[in-house]
Amino acid sequence: MAVTGPPGPVMDQDEVDRALARLGAEHKAVEDSLLALQDHAGRRLLEGAELTGTTAERWATTERTIALLWTYFDVYTDALRAAREVRARHRWPGPGELAELTERLRGESVAVPGPADPGAVDPGAVGAGAALEGSAVGVSAAAGAGAAESDVAGSGGAGSGVPGTDGAGTGGAGTGVAGPGAPVEPPPPGERFTLDRLVARINELYARSLDVVVSADAVWSALPARIDLLAAELHRTRSLARSVGVRPGEHPAGDDLEAITRELAALRAQVVSDPLAFWRPAPRSSAPGGGRPDTDRYDRAARVLEDVRREIEAVLQVRQDSESRLLRLRDLLSRADRTLAEARTARTEVLAKIAASEVPVVSGPPTALHERLAAAAEYRRHAQWHRLSPLLDALEQEAEEELLRARESLTAVTAPLAVRAELRGRLDAYRARMARYGLADDPVLAERYDAARRLLWSAPCDLRAAEQAVLRYQRAAGEVLTAGGQG
Repeated sequence: MAVTGPPGPVMDQDEVDRALARLGAEHKAVEDSLLALQDHAGRRLLEGAELTGTTAERWATTERTIALLWTYFDVYTDALRAAREVRARHRWPGPGELAELTERLRGESVAVPGPADPGAVDPGAVGAGAALEGSAVGVSAAAGAGAAESDVAGSGGAGSGVPGTDGAGTGGAGTGVAGPGAPVEPPPPGERFTLDRLVARINELYARSLDVVVSADAVWSALPARIDLLAAELHRTRSLARSVGVRPGEHPAGDDLEAITRELAALRAQVVSDPLAFWRPAPRSSAPGGGRPDTDRYDRAARVLEDVRREIEAVLQVRQDSESRLLRLRDLLSRADRTLAEARTARTEVLAKIAASEVPVVSGPPTALHERLAAAAEYRRHAQWHRLSPLLDALEQEAEEELLRARESLTAVTAPLAVRAELRGRLDAYRARMARYGLADDPVLAERYDAARRLLWSAPCDLRAAEQAVLRYQRAAGEVLTAGGQG
């Protein structure tokens, strides 16, 4: 390799040895990370799945990126091996060798493919230049050596049981780490990088690839299992629905169950073929796999199923207590009928006994409610619980209202009799008071008492005239009491 001159001050022997140790540790971390990515369950699933939509597009890009990562790793391996070979020539390297090592370790001595291939990487997966923080990709820049020459992080295993290396690419072997499939040809000359910048570029492409793999794996790990559990609950609910006569086309809950069945089938198929369409990246997160699965459609289906399940349980409850509810309804309507009959009798009495009074008309028995109650009994007899449930709910409310109306009608009809009874009581109370003072036989009081009593105990009774007569008796009583000093 032609040396064009060292970039900056020439490194001394100790600096060279520390840099080689650090780059060797980073090389090992990068190798472990790539092997972990190669062995990742999510990557294997993506390779074997029939993908569609967003996932198909991003995985096609990611496959090219992974192949490019192995190419970059081979270039890195060769550059590190060449630097180690230069260092191994002499125990105490001379100025020329130190200058060459400085160029190899610090200078733009690594030729990598041009920007066409890296540009094919999906730019939306991870922000450009994102460090691999939080992805278990990272190694001390001075692992096993002295002070660090660079802060660029290498790539560590993702904590997924990375297989051990087989000696390739760690110096002396002369061959790079074998990538997926056939060995990758050395990249053509293109943009030149320092070793540190090349590691940073590998980190960036690795983060983008890992983001796709981890995101798809997270969706596949979360949603299909939950959908299957919900489908099992749906099956149980449909069995209960059929047992109480809730079927599609006959009851809204049956239609909802059919709609949920179709939705879950479609949702599962889409999740399996296009998992990245159900991934929500975390805001302002550059870590691979930062985000969560989008469960909105699943959650909506689960809520609808829960509503249907509650409705089915309500229907089942109707089946258990329908007899007692029907008995209570019959009792309510019977009491309403008796109250209305009493109101009609009272109206006849009022019209005969009270004159010049407006008496409201009493309605007939609630025939429509009786017919609907008979229909409810038929539903129960034929085990049509889904029809009986809403009918019983409506009948219970209407029967309560009917009994209330019957009571109000009786009260309105008997109001004149209540007024007459109140006037009779008031008149007798004042007469008893006068008797206690020995004034009951006063001629004026006796005459006015007899007049009021004739009006109140005659039929038909003129309530207005009777009320005026009672008031005249009260005033006369007050005057007699005042005159006699008894007031």
